[in-house]
Amino acid sequence: MNQIVIVGVEPPCPRCKLLGNIIDAKVKELNIEAEVFHWAYSTPEARKMANSFGLVPGTAKDVSVKIQIPIDSKKISMAKNSRTIHPDYDFRVYNSCNWTFELDEVLRLFENRAKEVGIMMTPVLIINGVLKHQGSVPSLSKINEWLIELK
Repeated sequence: MNQIVIVGVEPPCPRCKLLGNIIDAKVKELNIEAEVFHWAYSTPEARKMANSFGLVPGTAKDVSVKIQIPIDSKKISMAKNSRTIHPDYDFRVYNSCNWTFELDEVLRLFENRAKEVGIMMTPVLIINGVLKHQGSVPSLSKINEWLIELK
């Protein structure tokens, strides 16, 4: 049985919720035999998993503190109200959570620096013990590629 883990915040932020929505729907749609777990980054399970990668679980805020660059809350607010459609990130059918492409873009700096400062940044996707993605919502084509490998 395949194991898929989504590590996020509790309650889920738009990014963590969207990744969970996509994975839950795609596993069903593609008829993949898998147990899907949704863990808050603060749980012992998430800490243990992050430690296995030599990291600690955290959020963009944790990365922000480590790299001493503040998150621009004004940009975050503006990004949440944007509605640009990127063809490989057209999540309309899964997006009941106010995620926008711009939200991931605003937080990209923190995603790119997370591993460097030892943080497994939410949202995180782990498939069969392999860290596939962290820090943003991966494209649909990437998600499909990873899940089809499980068939």
